[in-house]
Amino acid sequence: MKKTWIVLKWEFINRVRSKLFILTTFLLPFFMVGMMYIPALLMDLEPETITQVGLVYDNSIDPLVQRLKDQTRINYRLKNGNPQFLFSRLAHEVDALDSVAVKSLDGYLFIPTTIMDTGAVHYYSHSLSNVKLYAQLRRTLNQIVIEERMISHDINVAIVGKLSRSIPFETFEVDKEGTASAGDMMSSFFIPYLFLMILFMTIFMSGQLLLRSVIEERNSRTIEILLSSVKPDELMAGKILGLGALGLTQMIFYLAVGLITAHYRDMAMIELNQLPVFLIYFITGYLFFASIYAAMGTLFTSEQEAQQTSGVIGIIAVLPLIFASYFITNPESAFTIGISYFPPLTPFMMILRLGTGTVEWIEILITAIIMIVSCWAMMKLSGKIFRTAILLYGKRATLKEIIHWVKA
Repeated sequence: MKKTWIVLKWEFINRVRSKLFILTTFLLPFFMVGMMYIPALLMDLEPETITQVGLVYDNSIDPLVQRLKDQTRINYRLKNGNPQFLFSRLAHEVDALDSVAVKSLDGYLFIPTTIMDTGAVHYYSHSLSNVKLYAQLRRTLNQIVIEERMISHDINVAIVGKLSRSIPFETFEVDKEGTASAGDMMSSFFIPYLFLMILFMTIFMSGQLLLRSVIEERNSRTIEILLSSVKPDELMAGKILGLGALGLTQMIFYLAVGLITAHYRDMAMIELNQLPVFLIYFITGYLFFASIYAAMGTLFTSEQEAQQTSGVIGIIAVLPLIFASYFITNPESAFTIGISYFPPLTPFMMILRLGTGTVEWIEILITAIIMIVSCWAMMKLSGKIFRTAILLYGKRATLKEIIHWVKA
């Protein structure tokens, strides 16, 4: 145990001082937060340049088009206060297309005379990447057409607007004691997704470090020196626990950043009594995958070869992340509950479901036991492979040999 602690301490101190750890721990979460919110902030900024839009339409709908111009002039303006859109009328679509092609116009609208009925408006531009721009035109034109239809049927637009006001719809969550508290649907999605991201990042960043460490020490023959004074099981346990402590350090920092961000966005915090449960899934999830990575490090002579095989493991574990929106919105479906008992996915699935508040304590107990047993079995299997293959040089182990080692 003393030697395991020495290996653990060395792995932790050696890795925690590395530039990679410092960058990924302190800069990555802020980068991710920035990636989440900066694009939205930039989208809300007022435009700086005038958008020149051509209009092709018949004289019979001139009043409607004039209302479009007036409404856009009122609703959309540049930073300096000038109107965002500058409209110019063209007689024919051919002229409008030529103007767009030479970029004298940013785009043009073809408004048919049947727009009040079923006619479709066409927008042409040399680039449709600015979704916000033509969405503004569509929204304004749609509102005007609806109002014109009401007017043509002698409907008072002001009265319709007053009667069609949206009703306030507030959400509340009710706990087992029957106490209701203000709920937030976005928080129910954001909190479990945040925890899933933390779990995924810490497990696989630490797992990759473990894989690389074993391969490097094996290729440099450092592993032979270590094994002269440390048993293989002690070495593997020390490496796994040392990098696990490293991952736990990262997790705490990521969690702090995530909760501060959630607080800044006025989103609900996760309940404190859920944190120990989250820690159980973090530890068991890490030990499960770390055991696999430790064994893989002894089977390959280069990191490139190992990365190809570890990619398969990554694909399996990333599935809850890909389909998180389904699992969060359907936490009690048979499919969601069923795969929660599949060990490679259990930590990720239970973190997702835990955040939705639909998990019973009996499920937490059963899945925790499943993960503990799975971790023990995986570490046992990996230990056999590690002890046998760690000093195997010049020959790649076959699947038949690996199965023989496991059975031995």
